[in-house]
Amino acid sequence: MYNFSYTRLKKYSKHLSAHKAVEKQKGLAIEVGSELNLKAKFSCLPGLKGKDKDPLSVLIQISSKPPLTKASTEDRIMWTGWFCGTIYWRCYQRYLCLPLFLYNGSEALTAIVTTRLHRNFDCCFGKLAISSQDHKWLAEMWTGYDVSGSVSATELVFSVPVKPRMDISYAIHAEDFME
Repeated sequence: MYNFSYTRLKKYSKHLSAHKAVEKQKGLAIEVGSELNLKAKFSCLPGLKGKDKDPLSVLIQISSKPPLTKASTEDRIMWTGWFCGTIYWRCYQRYLCLPLFLYNGSEALTAIVTTRLHRNFDCCFGKLAISSQDHKWLAEMWTGYDVSGSVSATELVFSVPVKPRMDISYAIHAEDFME
């Protein structure tokens, strides 16, 4: 991501929120119930770092407050995306390399966000097809598996937005991918 700075996350949030407002004024369908006031927020996810020298993962959330709700009502998360990577390298001096972008939300919001990120940070996006061999390699990388024998487990936790709250946990151990 060209010229990205962790110190400018609030600025990026304001710019993405403004960009969505402009797209809405152009008449582009953003989401069912597009009268919603959408707000963007950039933040860091320090828990997705593999090693100390890895860059912080970047979380982007788009939320809304439905009309005719109390002021104390929490915003509803409409879209979530995050950049992450576990191997640190500098492409060039002004680039931050976070090669994996994961998202959850509508295709319309995804198109708006990725277009804006492409314009701001010279990012390229594409679908990722993961073969079984690639999946094995990713599991090795995520668990920190090293041929010298250093092994640690990786646990993925998913929260299901139901009441009462439900968390689903999935652990990846080195034995799961060894032949």
